[in-house]
Amino acid sequence: MRPSTNWRMRWRARLEPVLALGPSRLALLVGIFFVLLSLFLPFWTLSEQTGTRQEIHSFSWNTFATDRFDDGSWSGTTILPYRSPGVAYPTVAVVAGNVYVLQVVYLLILLAILGMFQLGFSRSLPTLSLLFLSLIVLTGALFALFYPLVGIPAAATTDARFFAVSGFWGTALEAGTSWSWGAGLGWWTLLVGVILGILGAVLPYLKSVRTMALSPPVAIPPSP
Repeated sequence: MRPSTNWRMRWRARLEPVLALGPSRLALLVGIFFVLLSLFLPFWTLSEQTGTRQEIHSFSWNTFATDRFDDGSWSGTTILPYRSPGVAYPTVAVVAGNVYVLQVVYLLILLAILGMFQLGFSRSLPTLSLLFLSLIVLTGALFALFYPLVGIPAAATTDARFFAVSGFWGTALEAGTSWSWGAGLGWWTLLVGVILGILGAVLPYLKSVRTMALSPPVAIPPSP
């Protein structure tokens, strides 16, 4: 037997337990991983540059990190909890806590749905119940994903005081300082988790609808 064949067989044997999960549970499992990863990454960044000095502020769920650069070279990093006295963005800190709660709620929803599907409920639940589960996942996903887009700009504008943060992404120029802001890596990983989570929840519902459409109609005997 050729070495290449052995390599393929070994990889196939390793992938068989994963592929046996099916597309729905596999999508939920990978989605849970990305949502969990997003909890440990910054979900929003704010950069300010004056001359050759640049500071990049990264907002995680409970810490505020600042990376400093002089002439393009890194000069230091400061990481502070939001509860530290004199933290520069207290209003954003409140929103960050809410973002974390919504992400955890969405993560728990995905874990519950995965547990139900793992026990075989996706095959025994009626179509209407599967639709209800899909709507629960969709609601949790949209709240977790879009709340920062609404809450962060207003909170950052309150803390910045000197200029308006007009959106989740944007730029501004104020008193010789160039500002730019946008989604952090945590928000993007959450986006992947949202897409996969919704896909994993919706697939059993679509399969149930397709099964109903292909089922032959039930003959109703005529009344005597």
